[in-house]
Amino acid sequence: MVDGGGTQTPDARTTTIDAGPAGTCDERLVPLVYNGTREPTAMPLTPGQILAIGSWDGCSGTFITDEWVLTARHCGIRVGGSFCVGADPRNPNVCFTAAQVQNHPSQDMTLVRMDAAASSRIAELEPIAINTTMLDDTWLGRTAEAAGYGQQEDGSSGEREFTAEPIVAFESPQFLVIDGMGERGVCFGDSGGPVMIVADDGSVRVAGDLSYGDPNCLGQDRYSRTDLAVEWIESFTGPTNGSTDCATLGSEGRCVGETAVWCDGETPRSERCETCGWDAAAEGYRCITAADPCEGLDEAGACAGVVARWCDRGVVRERDCAACDDGTCGRVDGRVGCVDDPCGGVDYLGRCDGDVAVWCHEGTMLRTRDCAAEGLRCEYVNDRVGYFCAR
Repeated sequence: MVDGGGTQTPDARTTTIDAGPAGTCDERLVPLVYNGTREPTAMPLTPGQILAIGSWDGCSGTFITDEWVLTARHCGIRVGGSFCVGADPRNPNVCFTAAQVQNHPSQDMTLVRMDAAASSRIAELEPIAINTTMLDDTWLGRTAEAAGYGQQEDGSSGEREFTAEPIVAFESPQFLVIDGMGERGVCFGDSGGPVMIVADDGSVRVAGDLSYGDPNCLGQDRYSRTDLAVEWIESFTGPTNGSTDCATLGSEGRCVGETAVWCDGETPRSERCETCGWDAAAEGYRCITAADPCEGLDEAGACAGVVARWCDRGVVRERDCAACDDGTCGRVDGRVGCVDDPCGGVDYLGRCDGDVAVWCHEGTMLRTRDCAAEGLRCEYVNDRVGYFCAR
């Protein structure tokens, strides 16, 4: 059904989606990190730690020390391979060259020593240390966060994205399993990318590298566990360590899923909670028994459409970015705020301008496809795809 302005509204018809010419993978139909976010939403990563997550040609990886990158063995990394860091590997901050490659004898895990220390080329980069504590069933249900660049099979690059999901299983002999519950997940090209947890000392740790994922990119994904390979990893990297940046976290702290994380002076603290929220007595985010006055928000906040919502010392604050003529809601340095809207009000679901499908790709650029030129029509497909070309 088409309204007077040429924009269609959803109806109940069965639609066949056109996937484009044979041999292509249309990004309208296959998002790179499915329903991911540009900034981490569960892990209190510093901007420098975010930079530690980088891209190979077709895989992802993480600086776990100043010289060594962790990735997946099946990525087939060789000496001379290029590893780039930055939000978009097509325009990276800096690239490194693989100088030494060590493949784990039994796990889907590879260590790569780069040709230079990360800090020598990009001073603000902070490695993310591996998890060295044995994980057990008490971790089931806790929130982990995965990251990657989600490159397509033809080698074209996506942009770094994150997805927060629960840990649902530990599978023998080596896997940590997270589940996107049919809503989100990692996809092609995220292989080797990290899954991260908040350790008992409050620091963010790499708990594994992506070995393989659900074929539809929305289900369970399996990561080779670092806690089962500590001795092997440290035989090359030396002792691994990592700590929470108390200058950034402070005594107020924040909620990371069901865990309260804060600093007592220069000492990081964490506590597993039934409910994490604002504790007025502690003047920070802690485990609480009463109702959370901030409804699950912390100072990092969240976007509700174009409205930025965050917790300010126990009080929920809101800013309607559209009403304030500031564009749309997004993240700046890990916190929600109003940012310029590069898509002029068009969202991911998009619209039809006649028989031209128009949509906002990953919140960064307006994309179009002329359906009539391909003998197709533009119409609403479903709540996941939005408006697109169909037969």
